[in-house]
Amino acid sequence: MTARTWLGGLVCAAATFLVAACGGGGGGSGSATPAATPAVSYAAKLNVTSAEVGVGRTVTISAVAVDNSGNDVTSSTSFAWTSVDTAVASVAGSTATIGSAVITGVNPGTTTVQVVATVKAADNSTVQLPAQSATITVVPASATTYSLSVPNTSLSMTDGQSLPVKVSLVDNNGNDVSANGSGWAWSSSGTAVQVTPNQNSATLKASNSSTTAAATANVSVSVTAPDGRLLGGVIFVTVQKNGTATYRVVTTQNGDPVNALQVLSTYPARFSARVLRNDDQDVTADFDGTWTYVPTSSTLSASEAAGTHDVTVSTSLAKGAGPVQGTLTVTAISTKLAAKPTASLNVVENPEWALMPDVQQPLTLTMLGIPIPVTVGLKHFGDDQASTACTGWTWVPAGPITLSPGVGDNQKIVSPMAAGDFTITVSCTNVADGKPVTVKLVGTVK
Repeated sequence: MTARTWLGGLVCAAATFLVAACGGGGGGSGSATPAATPAVSYAAKLNVTSAEVGVGRTVTISAVAVDNSGNDVTSSTSFAWTSVDTAVASVAGSTATIGSAVITGVNPGTTTVQVVATVKAADNSTVQLPAQSATITVVPASATTYSLSVPNTSLSMTDGQSLPVKVSLVDNNGNDVSANGSGWAWSSSGTAVQVTPNQNSATLKASNSSTTAAATANVSVSVTAPDGRLLGGVIFVTVQKNGTATYRVVTTQNGDPVNALQVLSTYPARFSARVLRNDDQDVTADFDGTWTYVPTSSTLSASEAAGTHDVTVSTSLAKGAGPVQGTLTVTAISTKLAAKPTASLNVVENPEWALMPDVQQPLTLTMLGIPIPVTVGLKHFGDDQASTACTGWTWVPAGPITLSPGVGDNQKIVSPMAAGDFTITVSCTNVADGKPVTVKLVGTVK
């Protein structure tokens, strides 16, 4: 490690940063002292402070490294992961996604997972940052577990910008159960970011009048899961010096924001990725390089439709195997801009239980077309189950369509009534565990 001069009492970043590697200048005797190079400091953060996982199952957590100008330096950082008690949970850094680690439950109990980040600076020196840690609770394999899906471990904002953010409470089947969480709480560690909360969503308001330096704050979010455990996450926010443009990746599915996906062996998932500037303008066209879609799971793959950033996510996991929980990290690349914004999606392959339609979405109907049958099936690790394995089937349409009976409770005939968008919410109660399962279908009548 190249030696650095540490300046006593110098605060290299915001008070909430974990600070390392502040540089300083010096001068020789009898000669003019050259202007000091601005000090560079770094911080590392985990996207969660607490999580849970079942025995024999996995959960993925992520770390990010950022300098005090708000530049993401994760790609030039190495991460060393350890579990304090490997008899409870093991941890392994992902070889595919830098900064991510897969935690596997071994035995019921609680342990701490730590990561030490070492940044390689521009002058090839290395800077080791203080350890970051998260509390991991391991529960029996049969228990339902919950985790927070935080799509952006770090965000870059500009002075005066208001930015909506959303995290999701996801169970081990990949279902978004945010509405079932209680006591959602948000906070900011500094005046650079004000938080206006609304359950699992919040509006962040950035403040930084400086034209020379960035400001920072940690935005924390917590919720009590249905099993009574408190889960916590962190978004690391840099408010750039005044006048600097910032960018973020947003992911949507059928027009709605999404940060959690379910993927089955016979049923891929689809989403769209776009880049928004701090003025909310869509600047995806400026990111004209080759985007990357990197999964932490070796059985997960993603591919773009030609000329778009509409992405199909598939799994090679065999039917009957699963679930496998991981993440898919999207990075937007530009040949014109240095920024490389990212976003992550929580992905569950072959969830234990899931409802899936027999048609890909969005559904498209025409006014002159004939009605179409739509069947929704219950899947167990990707295997088809009889419709009687779910009871109390309900179909709730919204929009210019009508539904009529099909063959069995899990099928309806969808008829167009007028042009416009529609949704169909299908629910039933899984006989095996007594829990409700739901799927939302979307479509358009043209």
